[in-house]
Amino acid sequence: MLSREEIYRFLAGVVGEDDVSVEIADLYAYSMDASMRMSMPAAVARPESREEVAEILRWANENRVPIVPRGAGTSLSGQAVPVKGGVVLDMCKMDKIKEIDLEDRVAVVEPGVIYDELNRELGKLGYVFPPDPGSAIACTVGGMVANNASGIRALKYGATVDHVLGLEVVLPGGRIIRTGGRVWKSSSGLNLTKLFVGSEGALGVFTEVILKITPKPRYYGLTIPVFQKLEQALEATVEIMRRGILPSAMELLDDICIMIINNVLEEKLPNGEALLFIENDGYSEGTVEEESRMVKKICEEKGAQKVIYTTDAERIEELMRLRHTLANMLAKLRGENIPLNNIQDFAVPIGRIPEAVRELKATAQSQGRLMVIFGHIGDGNIHLGTAINPWKEEDRRAGAEFARRLAEIVVKKYGGTLSAEHGLGVTKASLVELEHGDTIKYMRAIKKVFDPHGIMNPGVMGLIEVPRDEFVYMPTRVVA
Repeated sequence: MLSREEIYRFLAGVVGEDDVSVEIADLYAYSMDASMRMSMPAAVARPESREEVAEILRWANENRVPIVPRGAGTSLSGQAVPVKGGVVLDMCKMDKIKEIDLEDRVAVVEPGVIYDELNRELGKLGYVFPPDPGSAIACTVGGMVANNASGIRALKYGATVDHVLGLEVVLPGGRIIRTGGRVWKSSSGLNLTKLFVGSEGALGVFTEVILKITPKPRYYGLTIPVFQKLEQALEATVEIMRRGILPSAMELLDDICIMIINNVLEEKLPNGEALLFIENDGYSEGTVEEESRMVKKICEEKGAQKVIYTTDAERIEELMRLRHTLANMLAKLRGENIPLNNIQDFAVPIGRIPEAVRELKATAQSQGRLMVIFGHIGDGNIHLGTAINPWKEEDRRAGAEFARRLAEIVVKKYGGTLSAEHGLGVTKASLVELEHGDTIKYMRAIKKVFDPHGIMNPGVMGLIEVPRDEFVYMPTRVVA
């Protein structure tokens, strides 16, 4: 086991003293991510090149030092928490947009490029990288690739994996490999690019990403139907998708979300038990208007009491920004409690959305739990929000049992998934076998091939070990 001083000396020799730290304040800042889980690293390093990353991984592999790659720390499932200590690799200094090629329709970027900044540059040329995660203002492309992030506009445009054409990856031991390339399709061998996307830093470190880019739509229409019953909004969602309409976004807000937006953010959305934000976009004004008319008609057929419609680009952007900030507003209202992360990101097949949400809500009510329901409902991605007091053993135990019960309903009864976009990380690792069963052994075998000594982000996805308690990495455990 290397001492902290030995770790510091080596890292300083690679990245320079200004880009390595073992100071307690820095280690504390890098000990947690947006999941509110925490574990202290031994050191933090900020490399600026693939060669520096390779040298660090070669040394780490030889000395069995855990490595945790980190983007902006916006992960909600503990992917950036150094649960085994070791070195956090902050990739944010590798932030160059190396190339934008409109003929090939690709962008070549380093992993530390911030999503919104990339889209600002693409927007000047009439293009966009469209997944649109809620943390768009801060999250990095490398973090999005590691997590296979998506967001509001993934319904039409897909998740990050649908836009990644190629990668440069540094493996444990320091070897640098390239996967994929600039072509839009290939049936040549196993698709290692897609294997790495969503691997949560468990297989290697990305140092370059080749992205497919999309022409930015010229026209937008936003339909907001208001329903007196949540079930009506869910049935309208299923019917819109069944009719072959593909909105660019379809967002559900329940009555609690509407209240928060109106009271906290001082908006004036109509009151109801639920409403939808349904955005249609395109390159023809007539197509957008026709699809929006069809959406309005379906919503009225399903019981919408009021339907608001706007084509004002600034107003649409403003309303979508409200939806982006909703999760942050919910977090601020929780007091000393923390969100139950492992229920925030379920997804079920589209046709089963109404009955699944009905049962999940009933389960929460049967336990006397207040639960917020919102999310990217068009593709079955349901965000559930409830909070617990992690400092009370009884509340933690009840929270874990509640999460497992909801996960069983989603996975076993409705054929859903534990995570549509937030990833498994640490907070859902204890549930992984519920969804993947015996196939987890093949995932663990793949991990062994790339990372035989288990130094890469140990703890995520249950690939090495599964914590019994998803709250094990809480601040009091560290400072006690």
